[in-house]
Amino acid sequence: MLFQVQSVQHVYPPQVQYVEGGDAVYTNGALRTAYAYNPEPQMYAPSSAASYFEAPGGAQVTVAGSSPPAVPSHSMVGITMDVGGSPIVSSAGAYLIHGGMDSTRHSLAHTSRSSPATLQWLLDNYETAEGVSLPRSSLYNHYLRHCQEHKLDPVNAASFGKLIRSVFMGLRTRRLGTRGNSKYHYYGIRLKPDSPLNRLQEDTQYMAMRQQPMHQKPRYRPAQKTDSLGDSGSHGSLHSTPEQAMAAQSQHHQQYIDVSHVFPEFPAPDLGSVLLQESITLHDVKALQLVYRRHCEATLDVVVNLQFHYIEKLWLSFWNSKASSGDGPASLPASDGEPEGAVLPKDKLVSLCKCEPILKWMRNCDHILYQALVEILIPDVLRPVPSTLTQAIRNFAKSLEGWLTNAMRDFPQQVIQTKVGVVSAFAQTLRRYTSLNHLAQAARAVLQNTSQINQMLSDLNRVDFANVQEQASWVCQCEESVVQRLEQDFKLTLQQQSSLDQWASWLDNVVTQVLKQHAGSPSFPKAARQFLLKWSFYSSMVIRDLTLRSAASFGSFHLIRLLYDEYMFYLVEHRVAEATGETPIAVMGEFNDLASLSLTLLDKDDISEDRGSEADPDAHSLGEPLVKRERSDTNHSLQGI
Repeated sequence: MLFQVQSVQHVYPPQVQYVEGGDAVYTNGALRTAYAYNPEPQMYAPSSAASYFEAPGGAQVTVAGSSPPAVPSHSMVGITMDVGGSPIVSSAGAYLIHGGMDSTRHSLAHTSRSSPATLQWLLDNYETAEGVSLPRSSLYNHYLRHCQEHKLDPVNAASFGKLIRSVFMGLRTRRLGTRGNSKYHYYGIRLKPDSPLNRLQEDTQYMAMRQQPMHQKPRYRPAQKTDSLGDSGSHGSLHSTPEQAMAAQSQHHQQYIDVSHVFPEFPAPDLGSVLLQESITLHDVKALQLVYRRHCEATLDVVVNLQFHYIEKLWLSFWNSKASSGDGPASLPASDGEPEGAVLPKDKLVSLCKCEPILKWMRNCDHILYQALVEILIPDVLRPVPSTLTQAIRNFAKSLEGWLTNAMRDFPQQVIQTKVGVVSAFAQTLRRYTSLNHLAQAARAVLQNTSQINQMLSDLNRVDFANVQEQASWVCQCEESVVQRLEQDFKLTLQQQSSLDQWASWLDNVVTQVLKQHAGSPSFPKAARQFLLKWSFYSSMVIRDLTLRSAASFGSFHLIRLLYDEYMFYLVEHRVAEATGETPIAVMGEFNDLASLSLTLLDKDDISEDRGSEADPDAHSLGEPLVKRERSDTNHSLQGI
């Protein structure tokens, strides 16, 4: 049966149809209050001017009117809203209501004050995703700011929660945080990477993040007497305290890091036939294994929670421990299943560190730990991350050496140098990876600009590659066929306007092709280093030619060259680590420590081979130059030239 209500004016546009798709049967005379469209703060509001009648099930209800559409069809297409158990599926202005209309009077109440701009704002800034969550207070604060900017009348937090659930289906609510300081989070939703709300959160909450710890339960917690901030948390919806603002910021940043990283296994110390000092026993060594692992686990938890400032306290606590675990301002309680009081006195710790096998074991553990921290903080060097997270990581890296040196100031100099050498490699890796990430974001904009790509291709075609090859061949000794193939592949990839990820795949393939003939060979690290030198030299010759020709796209090429050089370094670093069975942190630590150049990561016979032969048999396949650069003295190559 079809009912047309002509007395209702300015309620809904004539092209909007409400079609009941359920099996319910309605009798005539079921009088309901009509809802009229209000273009200001409300989308549906009670109207006393007219009424509507519910038609029997399966009938089509057409409402006449001339007001503009309540919700633009283009902004709501494909959005399914769960309203009172009866989903409303919108498509091209038609709303299909599954189930009877008996509950619609109350089911639409939470959207009665939500403007179309608010619905579109939610769709533009948020998206569903597995394994992530956002504090309810953060979403509501964003909504309040949106209403303030658009001069809208905001709904209360409960009504906004219903609106969120109607727009994003399947959201769950979880209570996250330590006991007494937990907060409700929406699980399964996050900010879109390109949302301007990312920068809003970065600008307003970054300093708070650096000042207070996040209230999320770690495996190892600071003692209660050391941090009274845990009792000051509020359950209000606004970030009224620094820790609340910091918690929201950290929660937001955690979607960019790998919070699921499992703590790595540590090897056992290899004492061999070394005789321990009289004051040191095997029980002391086992105790050190226990407390050092607990210390490293606490360090990992702090980093996962982005509590960078607490690292200094952890190090001061561990390296200046007293006879009792309860002493000291930052002592750590024992974890479940481990004995209380598992803390070594400082004098015992100093004696243990003087033992060479123990110091070497600690160094290996540090390599494993710091590599895990790098993979947690920067799981993908090319993925866009907020600038404040990048800056926080760089500030963290800048402070590491000073924190550790201060914590170990009473230890022997050899112990300090060993520990600081590893943490220096860790800090340098963080700086390089964050710089690489910054270059990747800048280059991404260039690679997505069609006009810039066309200009780059035009300028590149003017480069005299034959002349470049002639000048570079004497230094690089590269096979001409290999160089020509790389040139053609580069131009083709540029012409195809490939994305940054496609360029990364191409660079990875170049490294694979060049180094595959050295796989399993002791000369692999050396060949990898030589490839980096040749790649850098050859690319610098191309940039020089572009500069001399005053190429219009020189700036774009310079940026791309910086990115590709850094990414090549990143790829080669990981290939060498894989070939040697070490971590990338250990690989770079060996390069930074000139006193350790004779260790396993670098082939011990490099210098003797360079002096004893004019041509390395492995050099011809990669194009080894006759004039070689020795590792410890850069003047050799200049003298040879």
